[in-house]
Amino acid sequence: MYGQIVVPLDGSRFAESALPLALELSRRTDASLHLVTVHEPVPAFAYDEWESAASEWSRRYLDEVMDEVEDRAGGPVTTALRTGPVVPSLQDEVRSVGGDLLVMATHGRGMLSRAWLGSVADAFLHKSDVPVLMVRPEDTTDEEEEEEEAEGILRVLVPLDGTELSEEVLQHALKLGGLFGAAYHLLRVVPYPMDLASPYLPHTVQMNRGLVEEAERDAEAYLDRQAEELRGKGLTITTGTLVDAQPAHGILQVAQGEECDLIAMATHGRRGLSRAFLGSTADKVIRGSHMPVLVYRGLED
Repeated sequence: MYGQIVVPLDGSRFAESALPLALELSRRTDASLHLVTVHEPVPAFAYDEWESAASEWSRRYLDEVMDEVEDRAGGPVTTALRTGPVVPSLQDEVRSVGGDLLVMATHGRGMLSRAWLGSVADAFLHKSDVPVLMVRPEDTTDEEEEEEEAEGILRVLVPLDGTELSEEVLQHALKLGGLFGAAYHLLRVVPYPMDLASPYLPHTVQMNRGLVEEAERDAEAYLDRQAEELRGKGLTITTGTLVDAQPAHGILQVAQGEECDLIAMATHGRRGLSRAFLGSTADKVIRGSHMPVLVYRGLED
């Protein structure tokens, strides 16, 4: 289970929308909760008084958030303020505290969040050594925002492409979903072969249809093998295949249709087709999803 959950904050209520789910996971695992923000000096305004005031504000902010949430966490709540480039600083902090899950909003809002949270989420995903749980907050004003409790994760969508990496993210999905007794829907998207000859030529239509049907059969057999193994562990598993020229669109449609509460997938593969499919597809799913997305990068070979 999780031992140290890290939540990056940037001073905005928008960023704090990651806290309810992080707190729920902390309670279910007795994990520590580590809140971190990064002060990135701006050279044009870098004078001692400004830097000192910004650091002091950040420390007070972290202390206030800690006071608000420590009674709702399952383990100790700690904070850290780092100074430097945001993404490397976050990486260093996660490693230094032994973080095994990072929970963060996909983008922020307001003066401070505009400075780094939006781009940080994207950049950190492709460098993180630990799974990242991305939370997409609703677009509300600070006045409209109220303290919320995290909704349960009862159904998890796991897109698989047959690579070792996608199967590694399945293990992370099982770990997180298991905390809620979730059911799982395994999906394999069969991309339509758009890069062949003109799809309007009769022989091309027939060739494409044959390729797609063969790919679907292979995908179904692959998912059946995965499902059988997981059902043997007492898990509730359903499967499905989908032909779509835009895999991300297909994944989002299935997630909605299956009434999933979480999507779990890899950011990219390690070789060949997996790199093309999982890389850009994961990015598009993260941007288009209104439900949390658990992302695992894996290690390069």
